[in-house]
Amino acid sequence: MNKIYDLVIIGAGSGGLVVASGAAGLGASVALIEKHKMGGDCLNYGCVPSKAFLKPAHLAKDINNASELGLSVGNVTVDVKEIMNYVRSVIKEIEPHDSKERYEGLGVDVVEGAATLKNRYSVSVMDADKNETIIKGKKIVIATGAESAVPPIPGLKDINFLTNKSIFKLEKLPEHLIILGGGPIGLELGQGFAHLGSKVTVIDMLPSLFPNDDPEVGPLMEKVLNEDGLSLKLSAGIKRLSEKDGQKSVFIENSLGVAEEIIGDHVLVSLGRRPNSKGLNLESVGVAVTKRGFVKCNKSMQTSIPNIYACGDVVGPYQFTHMAGYQAGIILRHSIFKLQAKVNYRTVPWVTYTRPEVAHVGLTEQMAKNEGIFKKIEKVDLTSIDRAKADHDREGFLKFIIGKRNRLLGVTIVGQKAGEMIGIGALAVQKKLKASEFLSMIFPYPTQSEIYKFTSLNLAKKGFKPWMKILVKKIFL
Repeated sequence: MNKIYDLVIIGAGSGGLVVASGAAGLGASVALIEKHKMGGDCLNYGCVPSKAFLKPAHLAKDINNASELGLSVGNVTVDVKEIMNYVRSVIKEIEPHDSKERYEGLGVDVVEGAATLKNRYSVSVMDADKNETIIKGKKIVIATGAESAVPPIPGLKDINFLTNKSIFKLEKLPEHLIILGGGPIGLELGQGFAHLGSKVTVIDMLPSLFPNDDPEVGPLMEKVLNEDGLSLKLSAGIKRLSEKDGQKSVFIENSLGVAEEIIGDHVLVSLGRRPNSKGLNLESVGVAVTKRGFVKCNKSMQTSIPNIYACGDVVGPYQFTHMAGYQAGIILRHSIFKLQAKVNYRTVPWVTYTRPEVAHVGLTEQMAKNEGIFKKIEKVDLTSIDRAKADHDREGFLKFIIGKRNRLLGVTIVGQKAGEMIGIGALAVQKKLKASEFLSMIFPYPTQSEIYKFTSLNLAKKGFKPWMKILVKKIFL
């Protein structure tokens, strides 16, 4: 292939697709290489299937608990095979947006096969029949994503375990699902299966859940998950696993040295992610990676080789679909327009789609304290909001992290609609607005987003001193 492309992109996941469509739309010649499925992990094994799964799971929980609302509708019969069919139907509905046909229609040359860097300007692509094609580009983008990490725990590779890639192929509800890892994937899927009727045990080495969020989140969510029937084994080290007659045994030891054997019919491994950087020949070309295999980049998403960029989960530091898209935008501005675009991770929003959801943007309270810019917090419980009462959404809160001159440094929301509500806080943090700005906003009633105004109002009341009231009465009343 003699053609020299403006951009050669390795990986057709979230980041690669954004770069490809954006660059092609601007008139650049683009080659997009994918060895597996268009849409990457998010469409096929991550965000899309997991959220499609959680919808019927939470609905089953609601119907079974309808008596709390004075309703009598009986119990739900769960057919996991039908639920997984629904999951696949959602993927199929979204697939055309990420398809090879759509991108070829946008002017992108889509090449199927496994990619390896030959040098800083050339990529070798080996198709399923072992035919090699050399593709050349002025600039190369690595967007190969990440996958579930499988640590070297004794006995793990000897049992039939699940990951996020295989769990949506289940056709029967697990009797007892043991989850290794208490991160977002483990908690979301664990709670979902618990709502469907499975016994669920979550094992994590940390002493509490949600370690990266504000300190009020962990205890609240542990209470909620316990009430949902999940057994949480925290501060627990996984020593070994074994399997006999289809039953899996997980042997753990807590921080006091007490050993325990947990037996279940399925084990889900959710112990973090590892970057898909092996086999790309990065080191030989001079592209630097970390000890864990993540590609090192500067703030413009350039690797140690200036004409080679990288974005998404293969880079980090946040493994979110929206982060891959954000980084891809930086690459487009820097590589196409030669702008000095740089990433800014201070306003990154994240959401854990448990029920209630946990959403955050900006700095946590501890992060603000570590930087020496923390002034105070303001927190309002969801029970103060009429719509939350009507929705029976009583577990949760909104918390402002406030700095000097009342600037909003961060926002945390816990609630069933937290993911939908965090965008308001994200805009406020990005624009460096004061925590009082929401007082002048008109929120429709009744909505849960009114909680922003309530929180600003609480701040205003606390800032209104007794002497100010006396002064107002003397001058204006």
